[in-house]
Amino acid sequence: MFLLYGDERVWADASAEERSRYMAQHDEFAAFLRNHGSIVAAEALSTVAAATTVRSREGAVVVTEGPFAELAEQLGGFYVAVLPSIDTAIEAVTLLPQYTVELRPVVDVDGL
Repeated sequence: MFLLYGDERVWADASAEERSRYMAQHDEFAAFLRNHGSIVAAEALSTVAAATTVRSREGAVVVTEGPFAELAEQLGGFYVAVLPSIDTAIEAVTLLPQYTVELRPVVDVDGL
């Protein structure tokens, strides 16, 4: 799984030309994933202002509007892909705009 983190203000402040360039980079990234494996899922996420945080503690549920924590970078989207190796995943990341990308293997819960 590719978790894409970045500063939401970069997108909000981007010109139409910059946004077009970012989307072209995502298109190139997605093409790379398809050429080297497959994409299982991919989505952009709403801003943290639209987040709802739910905490369950000792039988009580607390719902808070907004994100869990204030961060310089926010989770802005994700891709789930099947690729042959971590090296291929790292190579793919170089095609994206400047994000912090967390690569995380998906756990096979059927095998637990």
